[in-house]
Amino acid sequence: MSKRYDQEVEVERDAGMPAAFSWRGRRWLVADVIGRWRIEGRWWAEGRDREYWRVEARGGAVFDLYHDRLGGRWHLERVWD
Repeated sequence: MSKRYDQEVEVERDAGMPAAFSWRGRRWLVADVIGRWRIEGRWWAEGRDREYWRVEARGGAVFDLYHDRLGGRWHLERVWD
């Protein structure tokens, strides 16, 4: 089960991968990168270029983060239970 948020977050990277991010006043440290994928091209005429990262934070919570490569911003899209 998951909940969708799609909220902007600040991400710290190490060697190109998310190492930590800040969301709702809390800093989450990334313990593991579970997966990575990319969506490119025209998605129903919006034009998207997103790099997604599924990460496990310390404590066991799992998050989907994405980097909007066109806008240069990071977002937390989903939290998994």
